[in-house]
Amino acid sequence: MLRSSLRMFRAIGVVLLLAAGTGARQMDVGAVVLVNSLAPDYSDFSGILEPYLVHFGIPYSVRDVSQPNAFVGLDDCSLVIVGHRGLDAPRRFITSEHEASLVAAIKHGTGLVSFDGLLAKWEGKDAEPIYSYPRDILGLLYGKAGEASEIAIGLDGAHYIANQRAVPRTVKLKAPMHVPGLRPGEGVRVVARAGDAPLVLATQLGEGRAVLFASYDWVRPEIKGRFYGLDDLVWRALVWAARKPFVIRGMPKFLALRVDDVSGFGIGANQHLGWIETANRYGLKPWVGVFIDDLREDPVAVRRLANLTQHGLATASVHARRWRKFFYLDEPLATDDLNRNIAATPWSAEKMAANWAEAERFFKENGIVKSRLILPHFYEFAPNNFDGLNHWGADLVGTVLEPGQGYGTRMPNAGPYLTNETRSSNGADPIFIADWLKVPGHPEFNHQFFNFIAEVRDVTGYEWAPSGVPVEEAIRRGVEESRREFDSQLPAVLFTHESDHIQHLTPEAWERILAGVMRELKEDAPIPVTLDFVGQYLRALHTSHIRSARYDPATREGVVEITGTSDIATELFVFEDDTKSPRVLEAPATGRVSEVRWAAATLPGAR
Repeated sequence: MLRSSLRMFRAIGVVLLLAAGTGARQMDVGAVVLVNSLAPDYSDFSGILEPYLVHFGIPYSVRDVSQPNAFVGLDDCSLVIVGHRGLDAPRRFITSEHEASLVAAIKHGTGLVSFDGLLAKWEGKDAEPIYSYPRDILGLLYGKAGEASEIAIGLDGAHYIANQRAVPRTVKLKAPMHVPGLRPGEGVRVVARAGDAPLVLATQLGEGRAVLFASYDWVRPEIKGRFYGLDDLVWRALVWAARKPFVIRGMPKFLALRVDDVSGFGIGANQHLGWIETANRYGLKPWVGVFIDDLREDPVAVRRLANLTQHGLATASVHARRWRKFFYLDEPLATDDLNRNIAATPWSAEKMAANWAEAERFFKENGIVKSRLILPHFYEFAPNNFDGLNHWGADLVGTVLEPGQGYGTRMPNAGPYLTNETRSSNGADPIFIADWLKVPGHPEFNHQFFNFIAEVRDVTGYEWAPSGVPVEEAIRRGVEESRREFDSQLPAVLFTHESDHIQHLTPEAWERILAGVMRELKEDAPIPVTLDFVGQYLRALHTSHIRSARYDPATREGVVEITGTSDIATELFVFEDDTKSPRVLEAPATGRVSEVRWAAATLPGAR
C-alpha cells in the first residue's frame, strides 16, 4: 500500500476494479454538474466551484441546461450539483417536468448539492418562488435578505458536513456578505449560518439527500477566501449527499517540514543542524534551504547534512549565499522599510553559470544529496536560472513570484485556485499553488518545472513562527495550520526559518514543541514525508485525473478509470458509509490509459 511503502510504480494507465464480477447496469459514482452557459453567473462555476471539484478529485461531467437532455438519466448518478447562482431564473429552459425528474431522482437515492441561492424573485414585499423543487425537497419559504459578518458552523448541532472539527465554531469575514432570507421546512438541518441566516442546509428525501448552499460569496477573497476553515464544508457536503459508494481522489494527510534560511546556527545541541535530528525522532524529514556560504564555514553541519540526506532524513538545496547575499539573482534593486527585496535583476549568464558550478561542486565534494526541489530566498528566481536547475536535476520549484519579479509584487495566476485572482506575494492570506511554472521568454521550459506552495499565512501573518512565544502557543500555531491544510484536502507543510526562529530556540523548547504538535495531530494520523515527495504527489494529481467512475449495484462491481500520466502511485478514497472512514485504494503510476485490476471488499448497494 502507498501508506506503508510510497513506492514508485511503472504501469500503463489505470482502471481500478473495486470488486469482482460483471453486471448490466452501470451507475455513475461521480457527479453530474448542471450549469447554464447563458446565465449571468455562469462564470462562477469555472471561477469558484470547478477548482474545488478539480482539487478534491471529484469525478464529474458538466451538463448545460440550455441544451437538450440535461435532466436525462439522473437516477443513474450518485450526485447532482447545481454549479452556480441563478441557474435559470427567467425559466427559459428548466420545465416543471425537469424539476419533477430531479425530485424523483433524489427520492430514489441520487444526492443533490446546490450552490444556487437565487430561488425567489420579489414583487414589493412578496417573494415569488422561481422553482418548485426547493419547496419539494427542503420545504423552503422566503424572507428578507440580509448581510452577515461571520459564519457559524454547527450552532444547531453536530452534522457530518460540520464535524471535521469540534462545533460550534465561527469564522469571521473580512467584509459583510449578502445572504438570502431562507426559512427551511421541518426536518431540515441548518449546518452553518451566515449571521442569523441559514447558509448550509441539509435534508433527507426518500432514499436520497440534499444540501443547499445559500451563498458561496465567502469564497471570494474580498469577503474571506479559501483555506480559512470553510473548504471542508464543500467536500464533506458532496460526500454526505452522494449515493454510496462515492469515489474521490482526495489528498492523503501528508505532513512535511520546510525550513528556509539554514546556516547551521543554533543554541546548544540545535547547533550544526542538530535540530534536524530532533525532528527526525518525531518522523519529520525536513527540506532545508541552505545558505551555502554560511554552511561551508561549519564542517560539522556539512558532514551532518551529508549523512542526513544520504539516509533520506532530510532534503537540501541552495536557498541563497547568506541572508543578504543572493544566489539566483543580483543584489536587491529596491527594498521596503523592512529591508526586504521587492525588485530583482538577473546575474549575467557567466556569473550564474559560475554559481551553479560552485554549488554542484560543494554538494558533490561533501556528499550532500541534492534535492529535486529548489525554493529560492524571497522566492526570487531570475529567468536565466533554469538551465542550471535542469543540470542540477530539479524538476520541482517553490515560488509565489513570476521569475524576474521581486517579493512584494503580484503573484502569477496559477492553479488550482489563483487562476483569476490578483494578489500580492507578501500578503497575509493563505496560499496554495500547484501548477506548472511559466518562465518569461523561455517557452522551452513549459511543463518542466512544477511549482507548489502551501502556506497558511493568516495565523501569524506569515509562517509557523514557533519562537518568541510560549511553547504552548508554538504548538497551537503548528496544529492550527496543519489542520487547516488537512481540512482543505491539502498536504500540511510546517513552514519556518532557521534564521528567524529555530536558531533562537533551546533544544528543550524545540523538543517540546515538536512533541506537542505531533501529539495533538495524532488523531489526524498524519503521514510524514519529504517536501520533495509532496511536490511529486501534487504533480501526479495535476497530470492525471479520474475519467470515469462506475458501479453496478446488482453485482457490486465498481470501476474507476484514471487517465493522464503520473510517476508515482496515488490514492483513491471510496466512501461506502459516512459513519466510517473511507476505504483507501492505491492507483499505480500511469502513462495514459490501460487497465490494472484487483479485488477488494464487497461494497454495499445504494445507500
